[in-house]
Amino acid sequence: MVDGTPVKERSPTLSPLNSSAFSRSVDNTDTTVGSRSVEQLGASLDGDGSTFLGRRLTGKSTGTLGRSGRGSTWGSISKVFARSRQRARNASQDADNSTVSECGWSPLTEEGYAEKLRLLREASAAPMERWRASQVLAWLEVALGMPQYSVRCSENVKSGKVLLELSDAELEAGLGLSHPMHRKKLRLAIEEQRRPDLVRWVASEWLPDIGLPQYAESFMHSLVDARMLDTLSKKELEKMLGVTRKFHQASIVHGIHVLRIIKYDRQELAMRRLQSESLDSDPIVWTNQRFIRWVRSIDLAEYADNLKDSGVHGGLVILEPSFSGETMATALGIPPSKNIIRRHLTAEFDALVLPARYVLFCDVDDSLSDGARGGSGLPSEKKFK
Repeated sequence: MVDGTPVKERSPTLSPLNSSAFSRSVDNTDTTVGSRSVEQLGASLDGDGSTFLGRRLTGKSTGTLGRSGRGSTWGSISKVFARSRQRARNASQDADNSTVSECGWSPLTEEGYAEKLRLLREASAAPMERWRASQVLAWLEVALGMPQYSVRCSENVKSGKVLLELSDAELEAGLGLSHPMHRKKLRLAIEEQRRPDLVRWVASEWLPDIGLPQYAESFMHSLVDARMLDTLSKKELEKMLGVTRKFHQASIVHGIHVLRIIKYDRQELAMRRLQSESLDSDPIVWTNQRFIRWVRSIDLAEYADNLKDSGVHGGLVILEPSFSGETMATALGIPPSKNIIRRHLTAEFDALVLPARYVLFCDVDDSLSDGARGGSGLPSEKKFK
């Protein structure tokens, strides 16, 4: 008994072993329990027992009560962590805002996005050199996803033609393209707009037609289109495109000359080739494959495949004055000892080539005469240097 109260009548929460339960009851302030209230329990404690139990209860319950108390250690730590989390959230929001401001205008959040799409559709139906400034801007912002350069672009680039003519240094200075990967992305996108169909045509059709498909990869890598073909130099062929054999260089030069004669009209070229497909006529437009079939047709099939990838085509055969029956025999790999076969080839060759050269000579002579009378004529072919 403590102060006259039987031990078994005391609440079990007064036991030191159950002090945690007592602290929970204090935290929860549960007044519905059938035992005495906290005040009653505290009032019944005095003497050493109350001191001992008070110390135990205070020590046990301080941590629990301190979690919600103002001056407790746990309260201070929780506030520190709460402030840290708030600062982290604020810093994240500031970073997001700064990122948006650095990137500039976002087409996905602007009301004018529909207008940008309309301008982009219009631009896709025309070559870049005919684009207006607004179409260039829409292409940069929407198609390329580079709106951070739109302000400088609108200030300095007034048409697609201007954009096509800019060098890498001018792109960096005019648009602020200091990031090398951004500059590379824009440069590749611009080059794709230089009639990508013509780039593919030169590499995948024109080179095989003149019998030089082995150079297709280097031409494609260098983005050589018809515009570039007309300005190629010997140094560029050798150093940039890997065409080192003189015979192959001459083949390319005369192939370009044929394109000039027809004014780079691919439809006319295709039509003339179709008309001479089954007739031995108009050999200036013949492809390498057509000459292989011609060699088979004159009973020299065993040598025909030697013309593959040789560079022999109609432009070279007709336009190169030094190309003769003997030259064709060498290209076919006919041994010099095969005199009869070589004479047969020369006779067939002259029957095909000489009339075509005469017609071409007459056409050129008439054009020069008309030019002298009218003050204009065919542009002279640049000397291949």
